Amino acid sequence: MLYDTIYRHDQALSPSGLETLPAALHALISAVDDCRRAGKPIALDPAVLLLVRNLATVAGRRTATADLRLACIADRSSVLASPALLQIAGHNVDGDPAAKRIFHRQARRALADLATTIGLETADTQIGSALGGDDEEGTSELRHPDIGIRVRPRGLLPDSEISFNRCRRGEPASKIHLAPISELLDGPAFLRRLSMTIGVLGTPLRVAA
Repeated sequence: MLYDTIYRHDQALSPSGLETLPAALHALISAVDDCRRAGKPIALDPAVLLLVRNLATVAGRRTATADLRLACIADRSSVLASPALLQIAGHNVDGDPAAKRIFHRQARRALADLATTIGLETADTQIGSALGGDDEEGTSELRHPDIGIRVRPRGLLPDSEISFNRCRRGEPASKIHLAPISELLDGPAFLRRLSMTIGVLGTPLRVAA
């Protein structure tokens, strides 16, 4: 069912009350929703385009573009310094598909970087995620003939989001060891943990493992 209203047109023609960024943005989002309900092309709708220009005008009053770019670069760096998976870890993500998706996407990237740090050959390494259903938290995993590493948003114990074991030709050959999520992003720390548990890869399997 398609239907249209004149609410967006009225706001676009008389944008009084839309002088703040939140108000201007809300008006634009509402206008886009109206277009969808009417089945009209958003990019060609004159009311939407007028509200876009109003939003640009309001935003332009606040800070110079060059200053905004510097602030954006600084904020981006702060986000990179504290990846989302560290903030998500330890929390229940079943029923939160966005958090689960972001956690496992970053976990796969971190596993790829970790593989390089600990000297795994790319050709022998497989990295993937099994997200499961909406009521499951999912697991990201690195598989290699010499080691298996798994990452979950929550462990059964505190600081146990990572589990790993030594493998022999891809089959488990040691007990499972645990590590905190922080070591997924700290290759040297994880290497030290390997040396204390299953031994550095490329050396014989530790008897104690």
